[in-house]
Amino acid sequence: MVDMHKDFNIGPYTFTLMEIRDLAISALVLGFVFSIALRGFEFSDTGSAVFNYFIALIIISPALIFHELAHKFVAQKYGCRANYVLWPTGVLLAVFITVITGLAGTPVIFAALGAVMISTSYPTRLGYKFVTLTSSEIGKISASGPITNLVMAVGSYMLMPLHPTIFGISAMINAIIALFNMIPFPPLDGSKIFGWSRIVWLGLLSTAGVLLWLPGIVGILWSLVIAVVIIVAIFLLINYFAPYKPPKAINL
Repeated sequence: MVDMHKDFNIGPYTFTLMEIRDLAISALVLGFVFSIALRGFEFSDTGSAVFNYFIALIIISPALIFHELAHKFVAQKYGCRANYVLWPTGVLLAVFITVITGLAGTPVIFAALGAVMISTSYPTRLGYKFVTLTSSEIGKISASGPITNLVMAVGSYMLMPLHPTIFGISAMINAIIALFNMIPFPPLDGSKIFGWSRIVWLGLLSTAGVLLWLPGIVGILWSLVIAVVIIVAIFLLINYFAPYKPPKAINL
């Protein structure tokens, strides 16, 4: 019998078969939810419905899946155990809400299907491992998800000449996810980022806003330029203009 909870490595990162299953289910359900939200029910045209589903699966589902994987990878970088866990109730709610509201003609998206569970103490072959995360590390783990969405939004805008509709939707969805997660209230990422660095929080919030709203006003190119300028400014503020704090003396 296959042990679904046994760890295995993909490159430097650790997964379980249960986690891969949960990610696959989440992607499939997200494809269904977004295909209904974007196009509604198309019972009369099965081919079009299937096409819309695969477009949603390939273009939109990664926005949420990669967001969660970014949290996982950064948490594992800091020595934590991190696994994506499916929320079965969330899956049922997503399907139920989408079907009911879709039939009513006003589809509502519910996409809370799971989350990355991070453990700072867990058993290993040599005993229990304990990890202490600093405020900075917690903030960086939280910021990794929205940053991934912003990078995907920029990439989608750059690919829009290939297919304006598909990549335009991808850019919009990624920018919306990043912006929504900047709300500074638990359990959203913004609450932990805000507690770590107001500058980073404001920069990510501004970048998401720029990528979401400015393309329709000043064009895609200028929006990308402004977004890059904001990101560079944040980097300079954090790394070069932050006040120097001498290390505290400790007794050894």
